[in-house]
Amino acid sequence: MMERAGKDAQALDFIEVAAKENRTSKDPSCGYRPLKSWRLQQLLDGSVDTFLRQLSGISLAAAMSQKNLKKPQSKPKASDKEEKQKEDAELDIEALAKNYKTNLKKGLTGKKAAEILEKDGLNELEKPPKPTLLMLFLMQLTSFIIILLMVAAVASILVNATGPKAADPLSYTTGIAIGIIVLINAGIAAWTEHKAGDALEALSKMTQANIYVLRDGKEVQIPVPSVVCGDIVVLGTGDVVPADLRLFEAKDFKVSEMALTGEPDDVAKTSKVKEKKDGQPEKLTPETMAFSGCSITSGLGRGLVTDTGMNTRIGRIAKLIAGEDGGQKTTCFCFPDTSGSQTPLQQNLNKLGARIGILAIAICVGIFIIGWVSDRKDPSSPDSAAWLYMILVSVTLAVAAIPEGIPLCVTISLSIGCSDMVNQEVLVRKLAAVETLGSASVICSDKTGTLTEGKMTMVGMYTAGVTYDVTGKGFDPEVGQVQRSGSTSNSGKDMGVKSNLLAAILCCNTTLSKEKDEEGVMKWTPKGNSSEAPIVVAARKVGLSEKIADEYPRVLEVPFSSSRKMMLTVSRVKGAELCPGGMPLPAGTNYLAVCKGAPNYIIDLCSEQLKEDGSVAKLTDDDKK
Repeated sequence: MMERAGKDAQALDFIEVAAKENRTSKDPSCGYRPLKSWRLQQLLDGSVDTFLRQLSGISLAAAMSQKNLKKPQSKPKASDKEEKQKEDAELDIEALAKNYKTNLKKGLTGKKAAEILEKDGLNELEKPPKPTLLMLFLMQLTSFIIILLMVAAVASILVNATGPKAADPLSYTTGIAIGIIVLINAGIAAWTEHKAGDALEALSKMTQANIYVLRDGKEVQIPVPSVVCGDIVVLGTGDVVPADLRLFEAKDFKVSEMALTGEPDDVAKTSKVKEKKDGQPEKLTPETMAFSGCSITSGLGRGLVTDTGMNTRIGRIAKLIAGEDGGQKTTCFCFPDTSGSQTPLQQNLNKLGARIGILAIAICVGIFIIGWVSDRKDPSSPDSAAWLYMILVSVTLAVAAIPEGIPLCVTISLSIGCSDMVNQEVLVRKLAAVETLGSASVICSDKTGTLTEGKMTMVGMYTAGVTYDVTGKGFDPEVGQVQRSGSTSNSGKDMGVKSNLLAAILCCNTTLSKEKDEEGVMKWTPKGNSSEAPIVVAARKVGLSEKIADEYPRVLEVPFSSSRKMMLTVSRVKGAELCPGGMPLPAGTNYLAVCKGAPNYIIDLCSEQLKEDGSVAKLTDDDKK
């Protein structure tokens, strides 16, 4: 029995917004052929010389450098990108390899790969610099109401410093108190947001350190950022696709595209281009393409890299997250512009601050003019100028009119709400999100990958005529145990449990190891098929080590296929029992065949079953039911 539980990083929608995409056209040497419509536009714009130089094979950059001109910023529309991708997915692989100037059997040469890498840049996502704690602190001081408070505090101190009570420390209490309130408010908000996660950082983590490619006819391992367009990538179970690529070899090849589409099911890929039938619905992703950041759950394959870095599907999603132009907008103070993501509370506070500030300034200016015209002087100092006295009165009124307690009260209230949500096991990464959630009346959410983790875990098993419960959560084999239903004692040493899980793990290609997550915490992570991961975790819970498969060498494998709905392996065994404490083996047994697959297929083919005492009995029709 399997169940989906937990929560996952939010699955990003695969639909691409055409208005928000842009990418500078690649040089033809990397395989990107500008569309005819784009070339025609160049002619209409008068760029005839540029157009002729491209046709003659001279790169656009070289042509511009000869004329000492700036390279034009061409921005193909999203439809151009979709057209290119569709063409890459359907074009004959030999013709595609010719376009990218590569060899399917030998790959790129080291020199050619270095040239493309220098021209296109590293194969990685561009991330705007994360604001430092100091920058976040300063950003909190840029709201209108905070600026009013700081101006009022400075004005209060200056007026008192030039007045008759300049030597009295108590005359500065108002200005100092306002300053302290502003600093406390900014400090609380900055520290809370400093701990916030970064969506782009999460996207950039969906890769691996190294990958195998063909270079100069040899299979070599290179860092993923060094992968370039035209590279021939060698992929296997557990790998993460390093870039968008077109498959030309695929053996039972499946990938998890949850990061792109939010769908939990593994997607089968093929190297054969199939004709689309009339009325057939459009698939979310082409069958012949594998996309950057997607993990390979089963099979082997080879592919030709067509897009790298920010030009990949996952890169376009990162652009949408970063903004329309992929860069970070700033305000006039050179701080990141966060106006587009302000909550209703922040917007209302800014409006309130603007109204109070304008009204206070207008009233104070009016009082100053009236007092000055009427020659109102300080009763305690009749010889002083009327205008100086009225400035003191106006600033005092302005300080009194501005509600300096609002920012601090709001921040403290949101912090209390954040603490209450933590008690309900809800982690709030941005303080203002508490108020936004409270303003929501309807929440629409995708289930898989958003409300649920999209990861299967084993919660029960049936073996040797006994039903067992598997406790624990997630992929941590150090938490939980296998126990008989209705019991709390550990039953991991039972003959049926050890034999069943050992046989199951011998028919799996998934591995389990500890890796650092995006926060730098060591976490158990499976690599391979998502349906095999629960088996591997359960096997580790009963003491079967990660190297157990080495003790039972595999001599034959029939991979799983959608038509057979089964997988079979044959492993070498020795001894009188399958494992210490496992089921007994008939004398002379040298090989063990294990078949796993769809339950209805497997059960229909079974005729015998293992009993709790190690004996073998017939499997009747009633037992199958």
